Amino acid sequence: MNEKVNIVVPVRSLREGKTRLSSVLSKADRYELSRRLLINTLSVATSVVGLSSVVVVSRCKDANDIVRSWDVRYLFETTKGGLNPAVSWASKVVSCRGVKRVLVLPFDLPLLTHEDLCQLIAKAGRNGAAIAPDRRLQGTNALCVPSGGGFRFRFGLGSFSRHKIEAERCSIGLRSVFRRSLSFDVDLPRDFSQLCVYESARGINMLTKGLRPRVPINSA
Repeated sequence: MNEKVNIVVPVRSLREGKTRLSSVLSKADRYELSRRLLINTLSVATSVVGLSSVVVVSRCKDANDIVRSWDVRYLFETTKGGLNPAVSWASKVVSCRGVKRVLVLPFDLPLLTHEDLCQLIAKAGRNGAAIAPDRRLQGTNALCVPSGGGFRFRFGLGSFSRHKIEAERCSIGLRSVFRRSLSFDVDLPRDFSQLCVYESARGINMLTKGLRPRVPINSA
Protein backbone atom coordinates (compact mmCIF):
# COMPACT_ATOMS: atom_id res chain seq x y z
CA MET A 1 0.00 0.00 0.00
CA ASN A 2 1.26 3.45 -0.91
CA GLU A 3 2.90 5.07 2.14
CA LYS A 4 1.98 8.51 0.81
CA VAL A 5 -1.49 7.97 2.28
CA ASN A 6 -2.12 8.82 5.91
CA ILE A 7 -5.23 7.63 7.68
CA VAL A 8 -6.58 10.31 10.01
CA VAL A 9 -8.87 9.10 12.79
CA PRO A 10 -10.66 11.94 14.60
CA VAL A 11 -11.79 11.20 18.16
CA ARG A 12 -13.78 13.58 20.28
CA SER A 13 -14.48 12.05 23.70
CA LEU A 14 -14.63 8.34 24.43
CA ARG A 15 -16.33 8.95 27.76
CA GLU A 16 -18.79 11.63 26.71
CA GLY A 17 -19.62 10.37 23.21
CA LYS A 18 -22.33 8.11 21.82
CA THR A 19 -25.03 9.98 23.74
CA ARG A 20 -27.68 8.78 21.31
CA LEU A 21 -27.14 5.29 22.71
CA SER A 22 -28.04 6.42 26.24
CA SER A 23 -31.45 4.75 26.08
CA VAL A 24 -29.83 1.33 25.65
CA LEU A 25 -26.37 1.62 27.26
CA SER A 26 -25.05 3.15 30.47
CA LYS A 27 -22.32 5.76 30.29
CA ALA A 28 -19.75 3.17 31.36
CA ASP A 29 -20.86 0.76 28.62
CA ARG A 30 -20.87 3.54 26.01
CA TYR A 31 -17.29 4.30 26.96
CA GLU A 32 -16.31 0.65 26.71
CA LEU A 33 -17.98 0.31 23.31
CA SER A 34 -16.18 3.44 22.06
CA ARG A 35 -12.86 2.17 23.40
CA ARG A 36 -13.29 -1.16 21.60
CA LEU A 37 -14.35 0.54 18.38
CA LEU A 38 -11.25 2.75 18.41
CA ILE A 39 -8.94 -0.22 19.00
CA ASN A 40 -10.64 -2.13 16.18
CA THR A 41 -10.25 0.84 13.85
CA LEU A 42 -6.57 1.22 14.69
CA SER A 43 -6.02 -2.49 14.07
CA VAL A 44 -7.55 -2.34 10.60
CA ALA A 45 -5.98 1.01 9.65
CA THR A 46 -2.45 0.00 10.66
CA SER A 47 -2.79 -3.25 8.73
CA VAL A 48 -3.23 -1.17 5.58
CA VAL A 49 -0.75 1.71 5.90
CA GLY A 50 1.43 0.82 8.89
CA LEU A 51 1.79 2.38 12.34
CA SER A 52 3.59 5.55 11.26
CA SER A 53 0.91 6.45 8.70
CA VAL A 54 -2.05 6.42 11.09
CA VAL A 55 -2.77 9.71 12.85
CA VAL A 56 -5.30 10.17 15.64
CA VAL A 57 -6.41 13.77 16.14
CA SER A 58 -8.05 14.36 19.50
CA ARG A 59 -7.88 16.11 22.83
CA CYS A 60 -9.31 13.07 24.65
CA LYS A 61 -6.93 11.71 27.31
CA ASP A 62 -8.36 8.20 27.04
CA ALA A 63 -7.79 8.20 23.29
CA ASN A 64 -4.25 9.44 23.86
CA ASP A 65 -3.56 6.57 26.26
CA ILE A 66 -4.76 4.04 23.67
CA VAL A 67 -2.75 5.69 20.90
CA ARG A 68 0.42 5.58 22.98
CA SER A 69 -0.02 1.86 23.58
CA TRP A 70 -0.37 1.35 19.83
CA ASP A 71 2.58 3.58 18.94
CA VAL A 72 0.67 5.39 16.21
CA ARG A 73 0.91 9.15 15.77
CA TYR A 74 -1.15 11.49 17.92
CA LEU A 75 -2.04 15.10 17.18
CA PHE A 76 -3.46 17.02 20.11
CA GLU A 77 -6.49 18.87 18.78
CA THR A 78 -5.87 22.58 19.19
CA THR A 79 -8.54 23.80 16.79
CA LYS A 80 -12.01 24.97 17.75
CA GLY A 81 -15.27 24.32 15.98
CA GLY A 82 -15.46 20.54 15.98
CA LEU A 83 -14.64 17.87 13.46
CA ASN A 84 -14.06 19.82 10.24
CA PRO A 85 -11.41 22.21 11.59
CA ALA A 86 -9.68 19.28 13.32
CA VAL A 87 -9.36 17.13 10.20
CA SER A 88 -8.45 20.15 8.06
CA TRP A 89 -5.59 20.91 10.42
CA ALA A 90 -4.47 17.27 10.44
CA SER A 91 -4.53 17.24 6.63
CA LYS A 92 -2.27 20.29 6.52
CA VAL A 93 0.12 18.77 9.06
CA VAL A 94 0.59 15.53 7.12
CA SER A 95 0.89 17.46 3.85
CA CYS A 96 3.83 19.39 5.31
CA ARG A 97 5.47 16.01 5.93
CA GLY A 98 5.22 15.05 2.26
CA VAL A 99 2.03 13.01 2.46
CA LYS A 100 -0.03 13.45 -0.70
CA ARG A 101 -3.35 11.93 0.34
CA VAL A 102 -5.37 11.72 3.54
CA LEU A 103 -8.08 9.22 4.38
CA VAL A 104 -10.39 10.52 7.08
CA LEU A 105 -11.81 7.55 8.96
CA PRO A 106 -14.34 7.75 11.82
CA PHE A 107 -13.62 5.23 14.54
CA ASP A 108 -17.16 3.84 14.90
CA LEU A 109 -17.33 1.48 11.89
CA PRO A 110 -17.57 -1.95 13.58
CA LEU A 111 -17.53 -4.03 10.39
CA LEU A 112 -14.54 -2.23 8.85
CA THR A 113 -12.11 -4.48 6.96
CA HIS A 114 -8.64 -4.29 5.45
CA GLU A 115 -10.21 -4.69 2.00
CA ASP A 116 -12.54 -1.73 2.59
CA LEU A 117 -9.67 0.69 3.05
CA CYS A 118 -7.61 -0.78 0.24
CA GLN A 119 -10.52 -0.35 -2.17
CA LEU A 120 -11.19 3.19 -1.00
CA ILE A 121 -7.55 4.21 -1.52
CA ALA A 122 -7.41 2.46 -4.88
CA LYS A 123 -10.61 4.14 -6.05
CA ALA A 124 -9.22 7.55 -5.13
CA GLY A 125 -6.11 6.96 -7.21
CA ARG A 126 -3.16 9.34 -7.11
CA ASN A 127 -5.02 12.54 -7.92
CA GLY A 128 -8.67 11.80 -7.31
CA ALA A 129 -10.85 11.15 -4.29
CA ALA A 130 -13.17 8.47 -2.96
CA ILE A 131 -16.05 8.58 -0.53
CA ALA A 132 -18.00 5.95 1.39
CA PRO A 133 -21.48 7.09 2.45
CA ASP A 134 -23.47 5.78 5.37
CA ARG A 135 -26.40 3.43 4.89
CA ARG A 136 -28.82 6.31 4.56
CA LEU A 137 -26.73 7.96 1.82
CA GLN A 138 -26.59 11.11 3.92
CA GLY A 139 -23.42 11.07 6.00
CA THR A 140 -19.81 10.29 5.15
CA ASN A 141 -18.23 7.20 6.73
CA ALA A 142 -14.82 7.51 5.05
CA LEU A 143 -13.22 10.01 2.70
CA CYS A 144 -9.92 9.85 0.82
CA VAL A 145 -8.80 13.16 -0.73
CA PRO A 146 -5.60 15.05 -1.60
CA SER A 147 -4.04 16.55 1.52
CA GLY A 148 -2.98 20.12 2.11
CA GLY A 149 -6.08 22.20 2.68
CA GLY A 150 -7.49 22.79 -0.80
CA PHE A 151 -10.41 20.46 -0.15
CA ARG A 152 -12.75 21.80 2.53
CA PHE A 153 -14.19 19.08 4.72
CA ARG A 154 -17.95 19.16 5.14
CA PHE A 155 -18.65 16.48 7.75
CA GLY A 156 -22.03 16.79 9.41
CA LEU A 157 -25.64 16.63 8.31
CA GLY A 158 -25.88 15.92 4.57
CA SER A 159 -22.11 15.57 4.20
CA PHE A 160 -22.27 12.95 1.45
CA SER A 161 -23.86 15.44 -0.94
CA ARG A 162 -21.80 18.36 0.34
CA HIS A 163 -18.53 16.49 -0.14
CA LYS A 164 -19.51 15.73 -3.74
CA ILE A 165 -20.18 19.42 -4.32
CA GLU A 166 -16.84 20.32 -2.74
CA ALA A 167 -15.01 17.86 -5.00
CA GLU A 168 -16.61 19.51 -8.02
CA ARG A 169 -15.52 22.91 -6.75
CA CYS A 170 -11.94 21.64 -6.48
CA SER A 171 -12.14 19.86 -9.87
CA ILE A 172 -11.36 16.55 -8.17
CA GLY A 173 -12.85 13.35 -9.52
CA LEU A 174 -14.77 11.79 -6.64
CA ARG A 175 -15.74 8.11 -6.80
CA SER A 176 -18.29 6.58 -4.43
CA VAL A 177 -17.57 3.27 -2.71
CA PHE A 178 -20.63 1.32 -1.61
CA ARG A 179 -19.76 -1.51 0.78
CA ARG A 180 -21.94 -2.76 3.61
CA SER A 181 -19.01 -2.95 6.00
CA LEU A 182 -18.12 0.68 5.31
CA SER A 183 -21.67 1.97 5.42
CA PHE A 184 -22.56 0.57 8.86
CA ASP A 185 -21.82 2.80 11.83
CA VAL A 186 -23.08 2.77 15.41
CA ASP A 187 -24.95 5.97 16.20
CA LEU A 188 -28.47 4.95 17.13
CA PRO A 189 -30.00 2.27 19.39
CA ARG A 190 -31.11 0.24 16.38
CA ASP A 191 -27.52 0.30 15.09
CA PHE A 192 -26.30 -1.21 18.34
CA SER A 193 -29.09 -3.80 18.22
CA GLN A 194 -28.07 -4.80 14.71
CA LEU A 195 -24.43 -5.06 15.78
CA CYS A 196 -25.41 -7.37 18.64
CA VAL A 197 -27.45 -9.55 16.29
CA TYR A 198 -24.62 -9.58 13.74
CA GLU A 199 -22.03 -10.70 16.27
CA SER A 200 -24.36 -13.24 17.89
CA ALA A 201 -25.22 -14.84 14.54
CA ARG A 202 -21.53 -15.34 13.80
CA GLY A 203 -20.57 -16.55 17.24
CA ILE A 204 -18.37 -13.52 17.97
CA ASN A 205 -18.67 -10.82 20.59
CA MET A 206 -15.54 -8.79 20.09
CA LEU A 207 -17.33 -5.45 20.42
CA THR A 208 -20.47 -6.26 22.41
CA LYS A 209 -19.19 -8.80 25.00
CA GLY A 210 -20.19 -7.96 28.55
CA LEU A 211 -22.20 -4.87 27.64
CA ARG A 212 -25.56 -4.76 29.42
CA PRO A 213 -28.29 -3.23 27.24
CA ARG A 214 -31.12 -1.60 29.17
CA VAL A 215 -33.73 -2.99 26.79
CA PRO A 216 -34.03 -6.35 25.00
CA ILE A 217 -31.96 -6.53 21.83
CA ASN A 218 -33.68 -7.14 18.52
CA SER A 219 -32.89 -6.46 14.87
CA ALA A 220 -35.45 -3.67 14.44
